[in-house]
Order: sequence, then C-alpha cells, then structure tokens
Amino acid sequence: MHANFKGFYALIVLIVFASFYFVILPYFQKWQLQSKTIREYDQLKESNLPWKILGYSEKDNPIYGLEVGAGQDTVIIFGAFHGDEQVGFHLVLQLADTLYQNPSLARSFVLLVPVVNPDGLLAGTRTNANGVDLNRNFPTEDWSPVYTKKKYFPGVEAASEKETQLVIELIDRYRPDRIVSIHADLRMNNYNGPAKTLAEAMAQYNGYPVKGDVGYPTPGSFGTFAGNEMQIPVITLELPGVGIEEAWQQNFKALLTAINFTSQR
Repeated sequence: MHANFKGFYALIVLIVFASFYFVILPYFQKWQLQSKTIREYDQLKESNLPWKILGYSEKDNPIYGLEVGAGQDTVIIFGAFHGDEQVGFHLVLQLADTLYQNPSLARSFVLLVPVVNPDGLLAGTRTNANGVDLNRNFPTEDWSPVYTKKKYFPGVEAASEKETQLVIELIDRYRPDRIVSIHADLRMNNYNGPAKTLAEAMAQYNGYPVKGDVGYPTPGSFGTFAGNEMQIPVITLELPGVGIEEAWQQNFKALLTAINFTSQR
C-alpha cells in the first residue's frame, strides 16, 4: 500500500507539473504579451518618436507609421497583418527605436508600420473587427469568396476592408523598392516576386529556410498582390514561436539586410 501511495503521489505531482508547464504557463505568457501589446500600442500617441497616423482601422483605431533613414531606395516594413501575431508588432517597434536613435544604420528610406490590423491586435484575434483575414483580402487574380476556415474569411469582396485599402494606398504613395511583412510562426523567409536573392541574404543572418511557397493556398494574399502581380520584391518574414527578445536577436541583422539590400528592380 505504501509503495502504491508513493506511486500515486508521484503521478499527481507529474500531472500538476504538466498542467502548469503546458497549460497555465503558456496562458500566463499569452496574457502577459497581450497586456504589453495593448500598453505599447496605446503609448504610441505619446511616444518621443515622431509616429504619424497613416489611416484608421474599421473601428477607427490609428494605424501608425514612422519614416526613418535616407537613400535612393524605399523600403516598407509591415507588422501584424494578423492581430494574434503580436511579436511582429514589437519587432517593428524595436527596429523603429533602434533606427531612429541610429539613423546611419539605414541606407534607404524606410517606412515602418508596426501594426496593419490594430483592431485584431487589441483583441488578440487574427482577423480584423469585421472578422476578415486581411491577408486574404487583397485584389489578386486568385481572390475568391470561398474559404475553408472561419479564420481565413476573405471578406465579402476583394479590398473590402479599410486596412487593406490603406496598405494599397501606401504602396501607391511610397512606391517601395522592397517590402517586408512580418508574420508568425512558420519560421521561414518566404518570398514573392523578384525577391529570392533577398530572402537568401536574410537567411544568412536568421538561419530560416528560404521558400517561395508556404505550403498551402493563400488566395488574396499580400505577397501575391504586391510581389507576384506588382513585381515588388516581397519577403514574408515568418517568425518561429519565440518571444520578443529572441525574435529580435534572430532578425535584427536580417532586417538591416533587407533595408540596405541592393534593389532588384
């Protein structure tokens, strides 16, 4: 009986430990990241950096941008098309702070947009306030109203969302030579358009695989719209499932490479 009790006690301890490690701890970390995200988004309007409002979301939350650097080329870096991919938001904020404090690091003109989808970011959801996956809402040749899962809802029509319309407007206004869009968590340098050599250059620093396909259909995606159809070099930087600091350590030099890369156009 004594041995059985010890075995039962050990099993209980194992279950408690596993519950903490696999359930409670991830939930706490997610809550902690969400709280930090909301706080830092709210602080943008009072930042010491000269963030400007580029436009507004479906719920009229500001979409901020920061212009840094100087050079012949123009680069746009987007974060958080998907609101539940919050590490990308923080990565762009950290890049903005670094480049603003050290402008000589950027040998191109750079527009930094930390969050395309502030409604989703604040709610912790992939989609925007209308339940639309912005990365399926672009007016591509392959756009379709058909979707396999609710999280991939492409909208009632292509470019139906204010956030999508703003991104299209920014491309028209800034005419970028290359674009980086930060997502999670497939861990790859995914490229669209004439961007393979750029993806390979970034891979020398972050070590992520270089892929021209994410492995499943993405009709109406931003990469297809700007990369394949507009022929702008586009990198979808898919982060692995890591925290902010680790993502920064892995990708700071890769992002600088994207900014200072010789234009392929």
